[in-house]
Amino acid sequence: MSVRLEQLARDIAAGQRPALARALSLAERDPAAAATLLAKLAERLGRAHVVGITGPPGAGKSTLVGALVRHLLQADRRVAVLAVDPSSPVSGGALLGDRFRIGELAADERSFVRSTATRGSLGGLTRAARQMVQLMDAAGYDLVLVETVGTGQSEIDVAQLADSLLVVFPPGLGDELQAIKAGILELADLLVVTKSDTAGATLACQALQGVLPMWRNAPPIHPVSALSGGGIAELVAALLQRVQDAAAKPRPLADSMAPPFVPEAVFETLREQLERRLPFLAGSGLRIALTNAAAGQGPSRIELELCLAAGGDSYVLGVAVGALVVLAGDAGLSCDIGPIDPAGRALRLGLTPVRPPQA
Repeated sequence: MSVRLEQLARDIAAGQRPALARALSLAERDPAAAATLLAKLAERLGRAHVVGITGPPGAGKSTLVGALVRHLLQADRRVAVLAVDPSSPVSGGALLGDRFRIGELAADERSFVRSTATRGSLGGLTRAARQMVQLMDAAGYDLVLVETVGTGQSEIDVAQLADSLLVVFPPGLGDELQAIKAGILELADLLVVTKSDTAGATLACQALQGVLPMWRNAPPIHPVSALSGGGIAELVAALLQRVQDAAAKPRPLADSMAPPFVPEAVFETLREQLERRLPFLAGSGLRIALTNAAAGQGPSRIELELCLAAGGDSYVLGVAVGALVVLAGDAGLSCDIGPIDPAGRALRLGLTPVRPPQA
């Protein structure tokens, strides 16, 4: 596995699109392996500008994304798109298949389009989305556009992921003052009113303009029409200005694009390295388990339990603990060792990140 990931990392860094496609599939099915791959690509992370695109269903997000990509390619930018679709109740896969709506753009070597399914994840993003965005970043794309599924007002996950959040507001929703209580709109960096060539678009712009003073921030409003192309160039110019402004600012040490601390992923990496260095552990009767109560929710600490089977050699336990301490230190983790049980067959090991893991 390690050798294959090494080669995959080299292929991604070399800009091979098939390698990126394989890596994105890996993130969907095996987040632990994807985390290991991202660690090998750590030096390439944090370069892309991530643009979140959200809004209610039917707002025209996919059509807008296609128009944005075309203009960004004309501006000689490399663009990747991650379209998060609803899950099929039959296959669990992407239901709408937005990549087929804008798929013709993928023929350009400077662009890459991928859709993924929510698979029941709340907040408008799949759990694998962050890793997939990081992989697109590592592949050398200048901008990564993340289009959410558009399930309602609670889609704030994308705001945490994106450098710029673009919220699409379609005309004709009925109650235009809904904008007042739509929390996601308050997080917007750019507001976009679609279908500007229709009569309802003027009312939508007026409604938004009227409630902007009530928000903490007052993002600019861009009426656009993907059909006629009206307003798209101005929106792209505003977006590229944000990219330029962000590039001029130093990124914080705890950059949002840094690989997230996922206990399961770190645990699997440590266990793989331990088994490779100490192959005799496989038949020693030693069990190593992740015991975090909140495992899967991203706690900032790993808790392991090491337990020997009846008749196991306590020497094996000591060797395993010593090896884990060394491996954890190499990964930027501090260790605290709990007391061993009276029989000398079990103990707990706590691991806490103190610095970014080495690539």
